[in-house]
Amino acid sequence: MSSLCERNSDISIIIPVYNLEPYIEQMLDSLASQDLGPYKAEIIFVMNNCTDDSEGVIRRSGLDCTIIYCLTQGCGPARNAALNIAKGKYLWFMDGDDWLLSDTAVKDVLDKAMPEDLDIVRIPFYSTHYVWQYFSMVWQYLLKRSFVSEFRFPDYQPAEDDAYMDRVLNKAGYNRATYLGLPHIHQQVYFYNYMREGSNMFRHMRGEKI
Repeated sequence: MSSLCERNSDISIIIPVYNLEPYIEQMLDSLASQDLGPYKAEIIFVMNNCTDDSEGVIRRSGLDCTIIYCLTQGCGPARNAALNIAKGKYLWFMDGDDWLLSDTAVKDVLDKAMPEDLDIVRIPFYSTHYVWQYFSMVWQYLLKRSFVSEFRFPDYQPAEDDAYMDRVLNKAGYNRATYLGLPHIHQQVYFYNYMREGSNMFRHMRGEKI
């Protein structure tokens, strides 16, 4: 297996972390099991003011990765902090309480993107409680870093993905209504842990201020 912490990488996997100690192990295991084939990857975890032992869980896992810190609260600022140092040709934003369904998930999406030098690849997902599609869930895209280099996530949350993906899709010639027509892989390789208690979406749906 290629190293998961290569600075000259085909892909940068970016994961914000806020108090995920009870949930992140499954993502760590799924990343550690990846067969990358010919590709090189870097994984960047962004510690976002955690008050639990999320960082300890990551470090004890032994996964080759980069850990950085973002003091501005929110997924948007945390992702932006990783974007400032990411070196991969492609970007895949993930959530730390989700996980990959296949040991070849990263290879599969790069196999789709690399031969045609695609700017965006749509990544089908599976969830036990979330059955409809929505354009802005950023983890359902592989993005070429040079294609989105001028874009950053807004500081507000939730729905910081909406503004970001509106701009990305518009540049690619797509929009909220047509994004399903993007080049895509045909198998579900990402599990979306929808409405995990304590998540931003869970708190938002309960009417809490985030």
